[in-house]
Amino acid sequence: MPAVTLLIDKSLGLDAAMCAQVAHEAVKNGIGKPDQYITVAVTLADCVTVGGKPQSVLAHVDSIGGSFSGFVRALCEGFAPMGVQAANITATFRSVTTKEFAMNGAPLG
Repeated sequence: MPAVTLLIDKSLGLDAAMCAQVAHEAVKNGIGKPDQYITVAVTLADCVTVGGKPQSVLAHVDSIGGSFSGFVRALCEGFAPMGVQAANITATFRSVTTKEFAMNGAPLG
């Protein structure tokens, strides 16, 4: 149900699969959604800035409910050991209905 799109400044030198795993765990533990419903896409971007500073991360989340604050906390905790400070992470959250989310070839509602 949750879909996460990450834009990662490629100058950070981070592995896309590891970043996807951080986001997956943030959804699982922060929002409380089961593994089989979590989708994550990672794009290594030429430049991502937060407050005019490069080497940043942007996360967009679409989810049918859930705790956005829990996700943000878990995402920041996950990126911290990779050298990305919370001040360099921005996230957005859009709550969607089952009619606006599809899996397995059909909308959920």
